[in-house]
Amino acid sequence: MKSFKCGILLISCIVPIMLFSCGKNEKAIEENNLAGQETLENLDNSSTVSNKEESFKIDWQKYENQMDEEEKEDFQEYIAVLNDENTFYCFNWLDKDICFSEYLESIESEEQPEIAGVALVDLDNQNGKELVIHFFEGGGNYLILTRDDGKFYGTNMGERLFEELQNNGKYLGSGGAGDLYFYRMSIDSDGVIENKIGELHGIENEDGSVTDELEIDGKVTHNGQEWVDENYSDPVSWIE
Repeated sequence: MKSFKCGILLISCIVPIMLFSCGKNEKAIEENNLAGQETLENLDNSSTVSNKEESFKIDWQKYENQMDEEEKEDFQEYIAVLNDENTFYCFNWLDKDICFSEYLESIESEEQPEIAGVALVDLDNQNGKELVIHFFEGGGNYLILTRDDGKFYGTNMGERLFEELQNNGKYLGSGGAGDLYFYRMSIDSDGVIENKIGELHGIENEDGSVTDELEIDGKVTHNGQEWVDENYSDPVSWIE
């Protein structure tokens, strides 16, 4: 009888120990599973970031190979920005210092951006030539970069607001069917200023015909197309 009681006592001591041990093992397994899951998530995130960074790598050499020596010198001024090694202050778009990849994200470029063309043109007769990049992303956008006092500045223009860019810096914006607005731009460390040269509107006559009415410096003329042909006949050569 005494031996039987000792056996019961021994079992009653062993069972809680086993249960406690099992609980510890289950907790350890759960923690290991969570740690493993977290590691996999981190790897997935790392892979996503890596893929995103790779997607923003652009072969700028392809464009530079099509430039003359003077254009190459100007283009090299911007290469640090294009390679995300330097930031630029983006006026009238994000209004802060950003890197090139952040700009691409802002125009909804999720993969390798589609570039319609690259051009170097002096928009405002100061600080050398601006770099203009035309993207298909976001419905069409133009990134305009300049440098001033050793720093970089830029702005973004929508597709219809920066058309027919000329070698003398003129461009036009479309206000819809029959409405055009003609501009020059000044861009430097103080910001971006659009100077309107004039505007052209299609005026419908009583007989149903349309006359182009052009206003320049407050003066109205009806030979609008002739003026456009004279002032917008030297477009920039886009490098594709």
